[in-house]
Amino acid sequence: MLFENDSTNWLMLLARISIAIVFLVSGLHKAMWFEKAAEEFRRDSIPLTPLILPATIVLHLAASFCLIIGYMTREAALVLALFTIVATLKVHAYWRLPKDQQLGRSRTMTANLAIVGGLLLLAAVGPGDFTVSI
Repeated sequence: MLFENDSTNWLMLLARISIAIVFLVSGLHKAMWFEKAAEEFRRDSIPLTPLILPATIVLHLAASFCLIIGYMTREAALVLALFTIVATLKVHAYWRLPKDQQLGRSRTMTANLAIVGGLLLLAAVGPGDFTVSI
């Protein structure tokens, strides 16, 4: 069996929490500073901001909660991976920016790529044994 010892399960739990925190904090920040988030969405030409922003908040909070407790981990991880790919290509496409703005955005894009990798790994292997059954 893949998860034969507790240390692997603890590592899986820590991995789920670590990845989830990125989205949990993002969702909370967007909710707490909704108008600022809406301004950022408009600045980045995100269409239908009044619909997309609340949906993004709900997705971030619900999926991060699922990752933390290990409920529907594979599904939550896949949805977050797809969301992150689309959002990254839309907002952090550094090659479209002037040269003096590319460095920061390229770092964000590669960090998001690492997050996508972690999410895809969770989708592939599942949550481990430390989960909550609902």
